[in-house]
Amino acid sequence: MDPTTVRLLLDDGTQVPASVTTGAHQTQVLVPDAPLVTGTTYRLEAKGVCNFGGPQETQATTFTAGPALPLPTTLGSLTAEPPQRRTFSVYGDASCGNTQAEGDTTTLHFTPSPELVPFLPWVHWTVEVDGEAWSYAKHGGLTPTGENPDTHLYEYNRRLMFLYTLCGEPNPTTPPTRGLAPGRHQATLKGTLEHAHLTLPPVTVDFELTCAQEPPEEPDEEPGEEPEGTSNNSCSQAGGGLSALALLATLRPWRRRITRRASR
Repeated sequence: MDPTTVRLLLDDGTQVPASVTTGAHQTQVLVPDAPLVTGTTYRLEAKGVCNFGGPQETQATTFTAGPALPLPTTLGSLTAEPPQRRTFSVYGDASCGNTQAEGDTTTLHFTPSPELVPFLPWVHWTVEVDGEAWSYAKHGGLTPTGENPDTHLYEYNRRLMFLYTLCGEPNPTTPPTRGLAPGRHQATLKGTLEHAHLTLPPVTVDFELTCAQEPPEEPDEEPGEEPEGTSNNSCSQAGGGLSALALLATLRPWRRRITRRASR
């Protein structure tokens, strides 16, 4: 929308004084000059800015003002799923796509407090891990059930509520955004109410992500024996190509055995 075309109207077309203010992360908030009247129906209008050179069309929606509510004082509660080893997508910068990596992951679950629920459309979010920024979501990023339906990747190309550590070697041609170091961590969820500039007391949860030890080395094969996992019968191909992770898993024990023989 073109913010200069935004108008707030009554049913009879009377314009209601209001202004568009800048919110967090390049968002904008419409702020009436005076409180809206409970039970009154309003019309919100604006024109688009991406019409490929054609005429700008006015779009509109109506709503009925609800009762005045006190500002919230609490966020709610935060939990973390038990960690699990899995393969998932990690993302590089804007010029790189995604690549598959293996690691331990956990998903955060948020339960908003009842007093916060009516204000959720105007709250923007930040997740920190051990005091360092992990990701953020624009206002409206969490629903009353605590879900994050926005599929956009924000800060550091990470999803808001999905935390991970990398346990394998990702595709070397697409360097991913690094995850967390293995070990114990604390995640913090912060919520700020747009325009009111009210940051509520954050909620935290402790979690642990670990990478299991590699299996013990197998005895050396006899000279001339083919390294395990290199025969055609033991390689699986998906989409016509051997995956980088499967290839690395095959070569690591072979490389260790060759190095050990050379040191002898």
